[in-house]
Amino acid sequence: MPIIEADMQHQQKKVSLLRQIESMLPFRQGSLEKRFRKCGKPNCHCAQPGSPGHGPTWVLTRKVKGKTVTKIIREDAVEATMKQIAEFHRFQEVIQEYVETNIQICDELLEESKDDFKEAEKGGSKQP
Repeated sequence: MPIIEADMQHQQKKVSLLRQIESMLPFRQGSLEKRFRKCGKPNCHCAQPGSPGHGPTWVLTRKVKGKTVTKIIREDAVEATMKQIAEFHRFQEVIQEYVETNIQICDELLEESKDDFKEAEKGGSKQP
């Protein structure tokens, strides 16, 4: 496939991927888990054998500048939070595809410049 056609296809793919990003719903990074905890009071129901403890409490965890940040999510917001996390995973997939498309463009440019270099090499130097 000629470089110009390949370049046009890659550029169209990049535009398509950017449009996908533009149309995405709000998203958030992190993982959501349901936690139960024990309060430590010896007479509380959570201290009984087999008791899961108090809860559930939904906790969103993510890394910010190398530190773990935790946010409590209300029960009525759990489903929306799960959708936001799923949308973030879709964002990551689209970004990876965008990166791969750019790598293909760069590889083709390297091949093109390598071919140009071979042609210049074959021509030799011309004496005046």
